[in-house]
Order: sequence, then structure tokens, then C-alpha cells
Amino acid sequence: MKKSFGIMVALVALLSCKKEAGDGGNSSIHGTINKEMRIVLTNPATKTGTFPAADQDVFIIYGDNISPDDRIQTNYDGEYEFMFLRPDKYKIYTFSADTNSVAISWDEDHMTILQEIEITDKKQEVEAEEITIYEQP
Repeated sequence: MKKSFGIMVALVALLSCKKEAGDGGNSSIHGTINKEMRIVLTNPATKTGTFPAADQDVFIIYGDNISPDDRIQTNYDGEYEFMFLRPDKYKIYTFSADTNSVAISWDEDHMTILQEIEITDKKQEVEAEEITIYEQP
């Protein structure tokens, strides 16, 4: 009787634990990053073309964490995928050349492009909005 009670308590405790955001699930987030070339970064009219952003670093933050939890690179077609995620909130981000009118000279390639994404089901595939980054030829 004591053994059955102990097993039942352990099972209830195991099932009642909320899993934290991050690795260990069956869901995924995937998306695409394109690179827009501009002669003058602050002027969209000087666009010369848009191409897949190959080998672009993409970062993910799990839940309420403040630092990146993982980093991957896009493939040759600008595509990325974070796999084996649990249901929770995530932040996906990458960096672009700064298109603001007042670029910080020492950090001109680090304008952050951020998306917040929520996974609500255990086996969900979430497609993130397409991201466009900017660069001068």
C-alpha cells in the first residue's frame, strides 16, 4: 500500500511540473531573412535589390530570459529553424545595418530586428514573419 501511494505521489508531482521554455519539446519556429541592398542606407529609394540573407546569425531567447539561449545561421536561401521547443513565449532576433538617420559610428551594423513569438501547442510549427535586413553594396 505504501509503495502504491509513493508511486502515485511521484507521478502526480511529475505531471504537475510546468516545463520551462526551450529545448525538449516537439514544436518549432522557422522563417526567412532577406537582405535589401541600398546605396544610401537611410533612403529606401536607393534600393538596388533584395536577396536571401545566407549565413545570417539568428538568435532565440527562451521565455523571460534576457540573454540569447541559442544561435543558428540561415541556409543559402535565407531560411532558419529552431526545433524541439516547448510551448511558451520566445524572442527571435538578428542584426542589420542601421537605417536610422543618425547611425552610431562604432555600432552601425547592429540595428536589432526582433520578433516575439508564442508556441501554444506541444506539436506546433510556427512560421515567423519574414525579416528584412539592410546592407550597402
